[in-house]
Amino acid sequence: MLDTVTLDQLRMLVAIDETGSFTAAAKHVQRAQSAVSHAIRTLEADIGVELFDRSQRKPSLTAAGEAVLAEARSVLSRIDHLKARARGMAAGMEGEVTFAVSVVAPQAGLVRLLDRFRQEFPTCGLRLFVEEVGGAPQLVLDGRADLGLVGKPSLKAHLFEPMESVAVGSVEIVAVARSDHPLASRHSRLAEADLQDHRQLVPTSRALPRYQNRLVNDVWEVADLGTRHQMILAGLGWGTMPRHSVAADLEAGRLVPLDISARPDEAMRVPLFAIYKRDAALGPARRWLVEQMEMEIGTSAPSEALPVEPTPGTTP
Repeated sequence: MLDTVTLDQLRMLVAIDETGSFTAAAKHVQRAQSAVSHAIRTLEADIGVELFDRSQRKPSLTAAGEAVLAEARSVLSRIDHLKARARGMAAGMEGEVTFAVSVVAPQAGLVRLLDRFRQEFPTCGLRLFVEEVGGAPQLVLDGRADLGLVGKPSLKAHLFEPMESVAVGSVEIVAVARSDHPLASRHSRLAEADLQDHRQLVPTSRALPRYQNRLVNDVWEVADLGTRHQMILAGLGWGTMPRHSVAADLEAGRLVPLDISARPDEAMRVPLFAIYKRDAALGPARRWLVEQMEMEIGTSAPSEALPVEPTPGTTP
């Protein structure tokens, strides 16, 4: 019966395949050859199939044996992973990290960070939330996320009093329109009066009040910023985007940058911060993420694509 299958039997099966014989496997697992042979015979009886063809001098795996061997390797691998994870948690390692990231974060830098995290902490689980403008810090404040990667926490200082924040870089923002948009043909700086007759596409969020920093009367608010990117490309309006998300479009001439006098240079760069609650203990995995964010997020190449934007005057 399957309920009587043991890990010891599975390890012996794998050892036979890896060493090439029952004799070598017995030496490898430090058991008598008769014990190995008995374990395999018992395993065959338990699962009801022959694992080895014994018609020749040297037994070889049957087709069923090959299939069971693959399952045995999978089971043993998962057991080893469980043991490693349990040892890590006993030593203070987190079993899982919940990470809330603003959509303003450069995606390629984030992926590099998580790839290194996977290699550094292979047994630590991860829950990743990529949130609308304002959503990531709220998850950290509510305790639903251990760490956040957000923009401009200083703009909402009272909300960030219970949290530590670590500067990890910044994202450049650029106003853009499609190449055949009426604003694209203007070669001088654009004043607010120049924008009034042209629809502005702006972000919106369930986590924040309605968008206030409007330069025109005709405004469409779009929560999904990837969709808003496509709407700008389709000529439905103009808007601001992180430069890394539209770099390929600017280079190809599909979009053109707009020089808007009403937007000072300092408003067109969003500082990025790692945040976590002061009263939350940082285990080794969470601390590593905080320490490594600047290396991967702060140095992200400008061509990395993520169709996102922070809301001016709010916290991304």
